[in-house]
Amino acid sequence: MTFYKVDTSQQKLEKLESISFADTQWQERTHLQPLLRDNPESIDPNLLIIADEFSNWEDSKRRIDLLALDTDGNLVVIELKRVEDAGHIELQAIRYAAMVSTMDFEAVVNAYEVFRTKLGKDANDARSVIINFLGLGDDDAFISNTPRIILIAPSFSSEITTTVLWLNDQGIDIRCLEIKLYDINNEKFLNIEQIIPLPSVQNYQVKIREKTNQVVREASNRKKREETIKILVEHGKLQEGTRIYLKKSPNTKLNLDNLDIKIKGATFQAKEKKFKWDFDSEIYDLTPLCKKICKDKGVSETKASGLIYWAIEDQEKSLSEYAEELLQRDIDINT
Repeated sequence: MTFYKVDTSQQKLEKLESISFADTQWQERTHLQPLLRDNPESIDPNLLIIADEFSNWEDSKRRIDLLALDTDGNLVVIELKRVEDAGHIELQAIRYAAMVSTMDFEAVVNAYEVFRTKLGKDANDARSVIINFLGLGDDDAFISNTPRIILIAPSFSSEITTTVLWLNDQGIDIRCLEIKLYDINNEKFLNIEQIIPLPSVQNYQVKIREKTNQVVREASNRKKREETIKILVEHGKLQEGTRIYLKKSPNTKLNLDNLDIKIKGATFQAKEKKFKWDFDSEIYDLTPLCKKICKDKGVSETKASGLIYWAIEDQEKSLSEYAEELLQRDIDINT
């Protein structure tokens, strides 16, 4: 994008030229990285930075400039260059993306704890901050094994743009953002503009990725549900006619005390391994039931597993917590 100074008296436009980062002695690690780290919305409004100079592997020379998490549970590798043409930034970022693709939720929390400690913040808040950012329950935290990549540089060579366009066609979410520095009246200005993919194409890609993540998340939820129900049945905690209650609201805007008592009760059906809802006497899995409650009450639907919101009568632990406790007890007995 070109910037112009408007001369209204002469009805002219004066083109403003960007200046080189090198000429101003701006450094990637000293200047650019902290600015973008502390203002991630300048890159993408849906990012949480969880680490800088990330290097959780044997070769400590390899460091990710910024590692982030997005609201869909994708890790995001962010690489910066202050030089024109950006060198081999795309190859470096792909290598890093492969290296962090095996990180699970606990590894992400650990990285964020280290990062918060480095910034002088309370590391104990790391888990809750991530959970709230993702909008999921603690038992339903989901980290994709396909990281996104964001490349940031003053310009990109044709070799890089060709490579990035091809990778996008292969289903890899990789973006190029041009960052330009301006000096106007002795004040510094940054312009950050996404050049690949174009916004219209990106919106389509985002929808495809969200659909894919939803399918993976639903499969993960289904597996957790099956395992949890199986454990509770095998230990005799869920039998035909076992009563459960809604112990935790599936949306913070829903006050349990204000809900009809029939909405908050259900009965286990052993044959279907599902639950008969008191409110309409229909049979449900608990996650769709929680979504229905949210929808009927006009609030956003939960993404989390319904197992974290319901509990067996006279039990304080949720169904998922109870199943985990029973499973751990079995492991302790057998070790």
